[in-house]
Amino acid sequence: MRKPKVMVLGTFHMKYTPDLCRLNVADLVTEERQEEVRQVVDRLVRFQPTKLAFEVVKEENDHLNHEYHNYLNGNVELKIDEVHQIGFRLAERLDHSNVYAVDWMESVGNRGISEVYEWAMEEQPELYEYINKTYCSQSHKSLQNKTIMELLQELNSTEEVSKNHEMYMNVARIGKDEQYVGIDWVRWWYQRNLIIFSNLASITHEPSDRTLLIIGSAHVHLVSQFLEESGLFEIERVGDYLV
Repeated sequence: MRKPKVMVLGTFHMKYTPDLCRLNVADLVTEERQEEVRQVVDRLVRFQPTKLAFEVVKEENDHLNHEYHNYLNGNVELKIDEVHQIGFRLAERLDHSNVYAVDWMESVGNRGISEVYEWAMEEQPELYEYINKTYCSQSHKSLQNKTIMELLQELNSTEEVSKNHEMYMNVARIGKDEQYVGIDWVRWWYQRNLIIFSNLASITHEPSDRTLLIIGSAHVHLVSQFLEESGLFEIERVGDYLV
């Protein structure tokens, strides 16, 4: 039986958000960088997605589409974030009438990741330093001396996707005795990605559907795992298109 297709593009966050692993984002408004974004869109068009899903909380779906239609009508300029720069441009090229918000960010009584790191700095400084040095090196996440295409190729490589997930398995080690500090956040991380999977499944049900999810690269391992293990979809590899 023919299955709907899903492809996941892991991105860096073009709009700077401070966290432990900070990406060195160059000035993306220069014409050179804008041309690089357009080249990425040219490659993704070849997948011919029929639906585009973004890392935007589902409750903001109407607002997201309002922004998209304002862009189509020439009423707003593109913001510097991956939803606008890649997603809206791609949706316009493919003449999509709407786009989809599939993220979830509610608290379930868990610690935030910054709280987990702060706890580790005080109580498990060696583990904190290990995570910081092993997984948060600037060298492999910088746009310096790279094009946007090259960075996206790197972020979506099997090695990098696995390393991202490996980091969170080490975050789960943060804690002492019955204080499961890291797991308190990791359980939320799994729930978030399961909800993203569920939201994707709800919009990708016809055999002709070809859904492209544009999301932070840290999500790629789990979302792809859930998609594959559901047995419901045919998974396309984004690396085959970023060449």
